[in-house]
Amino acid sequence: MTIDEDKISDISPFEKFDSANKIVIDKSDKIILPGLIDTHVHLSQWRIRGSYKSDLLEWLATYTFPEEERFFNLEYARIVTKEFFSNLIAAGTTTATIYVTVSQKATNIAFEQASKLNYRALIGKVCMDRNCPPALLEKTDTSFEQSVELCQQWDNVANLNYVFTPRFAPVCSSALMSKIGNYAQAHNKYIQTHLSENRNEVALVKELFPQASSYTDVYRQCQILGSKTIMGHAIHLTDNEINMLIETDTKLAHCPDSNLFLKSGRFLYKKLVDKGLIVGLGSDVAGGTCLDMFYHMKMANYTQTDGSVGVHEAFYLATLGGAATLSKADEIGSITAGKKADFLVVNLDNRDGVEEMLSELIFVKGKEAIEEVYCGGEKLK
Repeated sequence: MTIDEDKISDISPFEKFDSANKIVIDKSDKIILPGLIDTHVHLSQWRIRGSYKSDLLEWLATYTFPEEERFFNLEYARIVTKEFFSNLIAAGTTTATIYVTVSQKATNIAFEQASKLNYRALIGKVCMDRNCPPALLEKTDTSFEQSVELCQQWDNVANLNYVFTPRFAPVCSSALMSKIGNYAQAHNKYIQTHLSENRNEVALVKELFPQASSYTDVYRQCQILGSKTIMGHAIHLTDNEINMLIETDTKLAHCPDSNLFLKSGRFLYKKLVDKGLIVGLGSDVAGGTCLDMFYHMKMANYTQTDGSVGVHEAFYLATLGGAATLSKADEIGSITAGKKADFLVVNLDNRDGVEEMLSELIFVKGKEAIEEVYCGGEKLK
């Protein structure tokens, strides 16, 4: 593999490799894999992983919102942000789609750290203008305006994108979501949020938005759905909602570990994929318990009881499938000439075949097999 600046310029068999005028790094005794992609993760929840409740809304109130309040302390935000990115890199994740908190300053710290590391990320300030603790409650216009300011400052800077982040419909007014949806659609920007994760959440949305035919329809009316929108979870969907997602080319982030941990339900993977929806894999820390995407590939396999997600397909979800979910399949997700040089160097015992190697990675070794991580041709530390 030849790297020119931040891209793969050529892939040749060893015997045909032209080493003239090149810095040569010999990894012929290792395996090179594309960098892993996490399509749904919460930076601000890093330190509360494993804090257990069996219901999403109770978990948010008990652990998540109090922890996110701590991010107004910018020194604390800096410490946790450094820990978070260090652990993302150790897990072999070279691209992540990240929720921070309502704090504009804490979100800026996340961008600064990602920029310093030359990390590839989509990062967003969480927006909440109702039904949340007073310390996290924003004014509608302030929430939107601060999001736009961050977008204008960081979107498309180096390896970074801004992603507008209304947390989910229960804590966002129609006015706030419509401002975000209309702006993002007009300027071709990313949006991320949560959809139909928990039955109590779905019932609450029905109560809060009686004018909508469904949870998904709330987002449709606010212009949130679209080809650059990533919906986390999407467990409890009607056929009509599935059709709305298909018609708008909205993408899905499947978070199997979190779905089990919070007893939210089972993602209808085969049904949704067979209908043509694009799905990536998300750790959803801290609903998910770790950042190791090989572990989440295992969970994607374990949680499907009406059909197997094989090792090739599970690996796809966290590589090229994740890239497609982020509308970046032409840039990342596979080791292909012309794409960004995002890759892992791994050490495996079993080299009898691709399926055997992937099985060892997913079911046994996980991130412990990773020796080096590269993003844009640069080794991450």
